[in-house]
Amino acid sequence: MMTLKHNNIDSKPIKLGIVGLGRAFMLMLPTFLKDERIHLVGAAERNNQQLADFLEQFPESTIGSIDALCADENIDAIYVATPHEMHCDQVIKILSADKHVLVEKPITINAVEAKTIADAVLKSKGSVIVGPSHSYDLPIIETAKILRSGKYGPIGMINAQYYTDFVYRPRRPEELDTTLGGGVIFNQGAHHADILLALIDAKALSVSACVGNFDPNRPCDGAYSAIVEFENNCFANMTYSGYGHYDGDQDMAWISELGVPKNPDTYGVARKNLQHKNEDIERIEKSNKGYQKGYTLPQATYNEHFGRIIISCQKADLRPTATGIHIYADDKHEFISLPQLEVPRSTVIDELYQLVHYGKSPIHSAERALNTISICEAIHQSSKDKKRIELSY
Repeated sequence: MMTLKHNNIDSKPIKLGIVGLGRAFMLMLPTFLKDERIHLVGAAERNNQQLADFLEQFPESTIGSIDALCADENIDAIYVATPHEMHCDQVIKILSADKHVLVEKPITINAVEAKTIADAVLKSKGSVIVGPSHSYDLPIIETAKILRSGKYGPIGMINAQYYTDFVYRPRRPEELDTTLGGGVIFNQGAHHADILLALIDAKALSVSACVGNFDPNRPCDGAYSAIVEFENNCFANMTYSGYGHYDGDQDMAWISELGVPKNPDTYGVARKNLQHKNEDIERIEKSNKGYQKGYTLPQATYNEHFGRIIISCQKADLRPTATGIHIYADDKHEFISLPQLEVPRSTVIDELYQLVHYGKSPIHSAERALNTISICEAIHQSSKDKKRIELSY
């Protein structure tokens, strides 16, 4: 597959500190290592072995606490990759030091905390970018450009669905607790909601939703289906199941969420691997997915994706995939092939670089993340109260 290079390389890299060396950091590490615009210069982590390994790989780094990273004038921005429930306090502390923040999605676990961060941005010389999320995927970005062109008329409806094995992957207990931002609503719904905001380019007005908790041996919010109405008269359905039966990657030509080819004959691996494991073993396995010196992830050969998405406009339906965009217009079907990014997730670095070195306001801002988390929160509330939830910001 063809790869897309970025030609916007300045001679001055971003000096980036890291808070949290877990799974999220490992998913971004290939980007940080391959993108010439990033120089890792610091880390804060409770696991001393991971810190020692980090210092060995990046010997010029500041190591220790968030306070140490905030005080280091050599650091331009800090990437927060800790559990969701820690984000609010950590992001506000970094903003108080007037540094820029790249924080993992979801920005927080509720709209009140998200609003607190958005307000803190207004008082700081630093700003916030929320990512990565699948709204950064190249097929979503290019589809959004087509929609903005108006070539196929206004957007009327979007159907987005993804079926995965999320519930049966190794988890910390809090990752299955909705009150702590666990379960699929905040973890995965944040992807869906942000994709909708990227494509529709309007605020959500209301949410009607149901949430599923289908496995008594693995109690959590493991599935959702929601109707979201937007201020431009568009409406969308977002459906997700993490119960590991139907595999949504089948809809994407057996390309995984991270852009890696899958073997369709492999079935139910996550559920099988989880059998006969207690909470302690599961926690250890989760920890082992964090930073380890010399460990590398499978190389992506396609763009990342988040399942099947169909956008219905007045004159066409559009369907982004890991390899390109299908356009089903009035008179013909067209497929626009898209290259793979040379640097995985480099679209995140594009936005961070523009913020740090040129002061450009981010697209994936704290204000937009407030919209995202409000949709997720409304999914939970709508299901609980059995009614449509009107959104206010």
